[in-house]
Formats: sequence, structure tokens, C-alpha cells
Amino acid sequence: MEIDTGRLRLRPITADDFEAHARITSDPEVMRYIHDGALSRAQAWWNIARYVGHWHLRGYGIFAAVEQSSGDVIGHMGFLNPEGGRGFELGWALARSAWGKGYALEGTRALVAHAFDELDQRHIACVIHADNVRSIRIAERLGAALEREEAEGGKRLLIYGIVRPGRS
Repeated sequence: MEIDTGRLRLRPITADDFEAHARITSDPEVMRYIHDGALSRAQAWWNIARYVGHWHLRGYGIFAAVEQSSGDVIGHMGFLNPEGGRGFELGWALARSAWGKGYALEGTRALVAHAFDELDQRHIACVIHADNVRSIRIAERLGAALEREEAEGGKRLLIYGIVRPGRS
């Protein structure tokens, strides 16, 4: 299962992506609103293991975002739907070197279409730290609307929702 956006190739994340994943998630700025600081190599390993396992349990999950022009893994984006979670969630994180190039919006737009058309989802949640203005902007450009606020671990989270057109 791959999605080609033109500039990105989105493919299921695998154990072979660990080095790129560890490098990206070790950047404190990348992880600023996602985790309490950068991930250690051990934390990055458990994180990617969770992503790989999600594909096996749900049949969908987090994709490696591969820049077509270089062939480099520049981040990850995709879906999580953990037991006890907030439902079908869309998330994304890109290496700092990929910021400001429109990759996050390009990739997430393709993923939203995939979720509605191929996975037959009716609602997509985006869980965003309240201070993460860039991600809020992306969610809004995807058509998401603020549904509620939550507090978790001392953080204020905004839950944005994207509803499949023509359905509630």
C-alpha cells in the first residue's frame, strides 16, 4: 500500500526506517509538541515498534514520508486508532529540514482522501498541542473544525475533527 502525492511517496513504516526515525525524533524541535522532549534511541525503537505493530493489528497505520526527489525518509504521517484512544486519528511529524515546503499539507491531504475513500472512515481526529500553531493551521486547511479541548499530562490539547463530506 503506497500513496504517491507527486513530491512524496507514503508507504507503511517498517523496521528498516528506524535510523531515519531515530534521527528525526531525536530533534527536540520536531518533538516539541508531540512528546516531552526528544526521544532517545530506545524510545524511538519502541515508538516505531508501535507504528509497525499498528499496521498488523488494524490494517492501516503510520506511513514513512519519502521525498521523491532524494529518496530520503523525511518524516512520518498517518493513522492511529489505539484501544482507549480518541478514535481514528491522523498525525504527522517531519524532519526540520522538510519544514516550510508544504510536505505536511500535501501528505495529509492525500491521507484524508485515502481515509474517506479507501478506509471508509467517517470521522478523523487530529490531536494537537494548543501551542502548535503550524499543526493547527494544517488541520484547518484540511477542513478540520475544533471539537473540544482536553488536558493530558499537564498539556492543553485541542481535538480537531474532519467529517467525511455527505456524512455525519
